Amino acid sequence: MIDLNGIAENMFNIALQRQKHGANISTNPLALLKHCATEVVEATEAYVRYVKDSTGDGYDMFSSELADIIACALITSDCLGIDIEKALRECYEKNKMRADGKGDKK
Repeated sequence: MIDLNGIAENMFNIALQRQKHGANISTNPLALLKHCATEVVEATEAYVRYVKDSTGDGYDMFSSELADIIACALITSDCLGIDIEKALRECYEKNKMRADGKGDKK
């Protein structure tokens, strides 16, 4: 199993180091969420390019943008002390129950 909490902590520390070296990156949760939204837009654009041109470049660009979205979420979770592994397990179980016809929104 991947240690998502450990990766989140490492990515948060990398963001802090990037700040020290002058990068325009914030570790403020609201700023991180806004940055994540821009990554979603970039992923959407990369996906459209990938669908139109299914070469390796489109696939690689789309994959990279998805990773950026996940990175933003991990950094945010560490910044706020969220156990992202626990949160994902709970999300998984909630959606599994919904798939089984229990508790889905109507």
